[in-house]
Amino acid sequence: MSKQPKILAFAGSLREHSYNKRVLKTAIEGAKKAGAEITYIDLRDYPMPIYNADDYEKFGFDENALKFQELCSRHDAFLIASPEYNGSLPGGLKNAI
Repeated sequence: MSKQPKILAFAGSLREHSYNKRVLKTAIEGAKKAGAEITYIDLRDYPMPIYNADDYEKFGFDENALKFQELCSRHDAFLIASPEYNGSLPGGLKNAI
């Protein structure tokens, strides 16, 4: 018997009524039907400062960044729905990754 995959799902958009969050909920239902264990989070619950190497050297990682990192480490995969801004990912998602 194969192990049920644990997937962390989140949207790259921080907007409350994001289209990406709606799309993600549909993808989550499909993943659940396929047998995955899903944990859904909102990145707004893990506010992080913009990464600055100088601050990291002085103070270490931000508390929310560490919480997010620990949560990520408990999952086998990620399901991310993200908008595209100017040909790239949103800044908040880049910062989290």
